[in-house]
Amino acid sequence: MTGEGNCMDRMYRKLFEPGKIGRLELKNRLVMPAMNSHYADAGHYLTEQACNYYGERALGGFGLLITEFLCVSEEGLAYPRQAAIYDDCYIPALAKLTARVHENGGKIFAQLQHSGRMQGKGSTEKMAAGATSIPDPANMIPVHELTEAEIRQVEQAFADAAVRAKRAGFDGVEVHGAHGYLLAQFLSKGINKRTDRYGGGISGRALIVCEIVKRIKAACGEDFPVSVRISGEETFSGGNSIEDAAGQSLLFEQAGADAVHVSHGIPIHSYYSGSGFNRKNIKVVKDTVSIPVLGVGRFNDPSLIAAALISGSMDFVSLGRESVCDPHLPEKIQTGRLDEILTCTGCMQRCLYTDSFEEGFGISCMINPFSGKEGIWRILPAKDPKRIGIVGAGPAGLQAAWILAKRGHKVTVYEKEETLGGQYRLAAIPPMKQDLAKTIFTYEVFCKKYGADIRRGVTADRKLLEAENLDAVILACGAVPVVPRIAGIEGENVYLAGDVLSFHVRLKDEEVLVLGAGLVGAETAEVLSGYGNRVTLVDRISEIAPLAPARPRENLLARLNAAGVQFLPERSVLEILPDGIRCEHNGETETMGGCQAVVLAFGSRPDKSLYETLTDWTNVYQIGDALEAGDAKKAIYEAAKLAMEL
Repeated sequence: MTGEGNCMDRMYRKLFEPGKIGRLELKNRLVMPAMNSHYADAGHYLTEQACNYYGERALGGFGLLITEFLCVSEEGLAYPRQAAIYDDCYIPALAKLTARVHENGGKIFAQLQHSGRMQGKGSTEKMAAGATSIPDPANMIPVHELTEAEIRQVEQAFADAAVRAKRAGFDGVEVHGAHGYLLAQFLSKGINKRTDRYGGGISGRALIVCEIVKRIKAACGEDFPVSVRISGEETFSGGNSIEDAAGQSLLFEQAGADAVHVSHGIPIHSYYSGSGFNRKNIKVVKDTVSIPVLGVGRFNDPSLIAAALISGSMDFVSLGRESVCDPHLPEKIQTGRLDEILTCTGCMQRCLYTDSFEEGFGISCMINPFSGKEGIWRILPAKDPKRIGIVGAGPAGLQAAWILAKRGHKVTVYEKEETLGGQYRLAAIPPMKQDLAKTIFTYEVFCKKYGADIRRGVTADRKLLEAENLDAVILACGAVPVVPRIAGIEGENVYLAGDVLSFHVRLKDEEVLVLGAGLVGAETAEVLSGYGNRVTLVDRISEIAPLAPARPRENLLARLNAAGVQFLPERSVLEILPDGIRCEHNGETETMGGCQAVVLAFGSRPDKSLYETLTDWTNVYQIGDALEAGDAKKAIYEAAKLAMEL
């Protein structure tokens, strides 16, 4: 960003102004909010890896970190390995965490939580307790409705947990009143149907939280900061509106809360929610209360963060998944290294789904697999620097290139296209996925920074690689489309999904059949429908995109439905006709006509063409789709791991 430093310094100065929550001064306005790291053990203790994970974000410059939810009472556990704070035995592990964060220059709050009716299966033998006995539609377990005496016990459990947090060295606490957990069950008019003083109107529903705030202040002192996290707009039928949330926030302030943290009824949003989507809701609360307001809602770009603060929409910006993706975002903004920021794409490929192909178990990131492996993965100087050639400048090839170059290897990347990114570039084409394009740009920035040479428009073959006198070759040349042997598949009306997504083929206002209802086929159908095409998906499978992450898939299906895309499941294509297809369904033959175009989305297979010419070579490695067709997170992970080992 040469030549723009002074302008950027002025623009982003607001991010680095000190701010206060109660009497606690924070060095900047950037917050890492509570997110489950999955780095607690079966005994509910936060582990050493949790210290590494939080410590890295403090080192990266976040002014305030808020822990993942810490359960205040055993019956309130959300899942079997949730971190806890309901006993003094947890204080030493929590103290290690706060010490690490303080050593690295950050401040940290403990988030205090009780799951209520959202108690996790297998978490405890105790019965779930809630504001009412109404069960969660997604968790139909028996729920005991708390009596007034039991409510006071819950309030005391929160206060006792706050005392433990203070003893463990936390700088404050956040009371979790959002996302459907126990306190949110009391706050919500859609769930709280009590007829006593803890139900009814806005004030009654807020009473338990107000009393918890007062108990914490009485137990820990007025100087000990207390924030309350709320859902804001709950989004489900009958749930709280942002007006309800604003009114309750006033009550929290009156009770002694030092800040309100405004989230959203859906706690984690994919790329189908626009960046900064929650800003207007946060502003409603900000305009209502006089205490600081923290806001969350896919703030994944420096200018978006600056706009949220400069406009007065909030006092502090919480960067949830963005802090997973790039723990050093504050430092990079402050030092003018905006091009090096790894931007959260909202893919949910890895941060939300932690049980994966990787070793270990815990939070990480598709585009930054180093996230969550702090203290485990290290990029160390190469003991024996080599000349390494990488074929393919998709995400796997570029990831391997910059890491190898940083380690001291002499790296050359050969890319046959003039534009970098490979298949990943096409993944950014469907609506709402534009942030994926930033990944390729950032990897290229790293390559330039560490000296990897990228040669565009160069088709690598054995002759070229021999002439380069390389010590090792990494094949990251990706995959090629699967084109099965079906009669008529070479017809003039037949196109590849990749050619449609790259707009080498342009279809408008036509009847189109897309053969293959996996993620690529489904997203191709969405793109086509945006150009007035009437699209039908056809596949042998019974569901659309069954392997896609659950939350983005739910959004995608809703969009396909809204666009009028039809789906014909459990059909095997027998022949492609000039105006449609002939297929088999339930043992019978069907013919579909009246179509102007047929698009193939049968998936991909590894491109082995170059590898097959190098089988007599040693030190040839395959990564990503060149090894086995898969998804980007696996390819990027394999690339990073290999690059650290060579």
